[in-house]
Amino acid sequence: MGKKKFKINVFDIVIVAVVLVVAVIGYKFTHKEVAVETKTIQYTFELTDNPEGFADLISVGDEITDNIKNYYMGKVVKVEKVPFTKLIQDVETGTYKEAEVSGRETAIVTVEAPVTENGGNLNVNGYFLVKAGLEIAAKGPGYAGRGFILSIDRQG
Repeated sequence: MGKKKFKINVFDIVIVAVVLVVAVIGYKFTHKEVAVETKTIQYTFELTDNPEGFADLISVGDEITDNIKNYYMGKVVKVEKVPFTKLIQDVETGTYKEAEVSGRETAIVTVEAPVTENGGNLNVNGYFLVKAGLEIAAKGPGYAGRGFILSIDRQG
């Protein structure tokens, strides 16, 4: 019995070429490079349940960072202080209402930051995620607090 000799024919070359073209097209579709545009936004967050005078420690121009991962969050452009309120039950009526807690305050901080938008997410410097309602832990020079992002203002 003799060995069959392998011969390359035109049909084999066409099949290899088609497979290579499909692989290249598949790679191009799945590895698209997304052009990322940097925008400047302002977003507002609250730092709740702090001792009186806490908001006075926060100054316009302070650089704020995330207290957990040390991601840059932006630069303070506005600070406001409001009394800290807590939801309590009124035992006489059985309803819930907000009551001010003496000796405590909430700082409402507005920050300006450069962000990139990727798939609907806004990321400061590509890392810190900004979404309304997101819980945050923020720190600045000489202070730190926890709270939530209240609103986002997309400029321009």
